[in-house]
Amino acid sequence: MELNYINEFIVLARVLHFQEAADQLFIGQSSLSKHIKSIEMELGNDLFIRSKKGVTLSDFGKAWLPYAEQISNTQREYTQNLLGKESIIPEVNIGYIPLVTLYNFMPFFKDYKKKNPHCRYSFLQGSSRELLDWLQQKKVDFVLTGDSDFPEELYKKQFYTCDTLSVVLPESHPLAEKKAVTLEELKTESLIEFPHMNALRRLIQNAEPSFDLHTSIAVDKASVLFDLVQKGLGLSILTNNMASHLKLDGTVIRPITPNIFYEIYMVYPFKKTAAVAKEFAAYLQDL
Repeated sequence: MELNYINEFIVLARVLHFQEAADQLFIGQSSLSKHIKSIEMELGNDLFIRSKKGVTLSDFGKAWLPYAEQISNTQREYTQNLLGKESIIPEVNIGYIPLVTLYNFMPFFKDYKKKNPHCRYSFLQGSSRELLDWLQQKKVDFVLTGDSDFPEELYKKQFYTCDTLSVVLPESHPLAEKKAVTLEELKTESLIEFPHMNALRRLIQNAEPSFDLHTSIAVDKASVLFDLVQKGLGLSILTNNMASHLKLDGTVIRPITPNIFYEIYMVYPFKKTAAVAKEFAAYLQDL
């Protein structure tokens, strides 16, 4: 059984969404499906229950998950302890916010990895707050984030890309008939928030005119957010690319006017910066 497939199963078991898991693993959704099916055929049991409502772990999947985690942990431990330092492959830990994969990052990273095959790469998805904590704890070498609030005396920021903000609303909403929506028109609306994108809140609060979000629901998965919007339980403000990528039938996306720009940066420490972070930054700058 492929160890990589086991690690992919663990990620999918945590997020319970094929596209989100594929994005975290930086592989295609069809490849992830084939890998999971391969494990299921080898084990002779279904690991997941697939339905129109989504994906859940089967009873067998729930029982097998701790064993899969044990296999993954054992592999990591013997690589570090048994094979000796000279045999350990350098590991690069990259933190990122969810939507980074929507901005041509996968082709970029694939090209970078091809030219730097000597490392093992690990990706950790989190909120802007979590990414800062991980940098301080040296859990990651650098992060890709939309938060510009990192201490400038400690961290270097390098521009990667930018996007504009849009509002996601059900087709039946009166604002759906408009070509664009102003923040003033959203003041009385109940909003569904995705805390992993907490930098958006600051952008909106700093916009003119000043605008405070009225959050009625907070969710930890973007796919759940769209399902709630579709059911008419509120509106949501997201980056245009993220909204377009996850759009469900029965929802519409309208740009917010005037434009509010969301910028994404690579952030890494000024001091004691890992060589790979500097190399990655240089590669990014040459794009």
